[in-house]
Amino acid sequence: MTSATDAIRSVIAAGRGTRPASLDNVETEQVLTIALALLVELSVANDRIDLLEREVAGLRGTTPDALRNAPLPGDAIAERQEALEALQLRVLRVMVDPRAAAGG
Repeated sequence: MTSATDAIRSVIAAGRGTRPASLDNVETEQVLTIALALLVELSVANDRIDLLEREVAGLRGTTPDALRNAPLPGDAIAERQEALEALQLRVLRVMVDPRAAAGG
């Protein structure tokens, strides 16, 4: 099975041509791209967290705060680390993309 990080690297490696650019300054373009990617990631994560916390709290007859403070099982820490690495790669993909920027 391919990890999420491997899949993202494959998509980046499969890119053809130059990356499209809207701004004259490549560094500004990269920072803007990273910021927008972070915004999307955060929005999706917040929506998922909110839904899950409400559902689980309702099923357990507890509060979302109690869920947030619960200890993690052993394998959850490694799974979180893999998810973090995939997130970092998605957000910073513009920095690891070997293709030259268009017009740059």
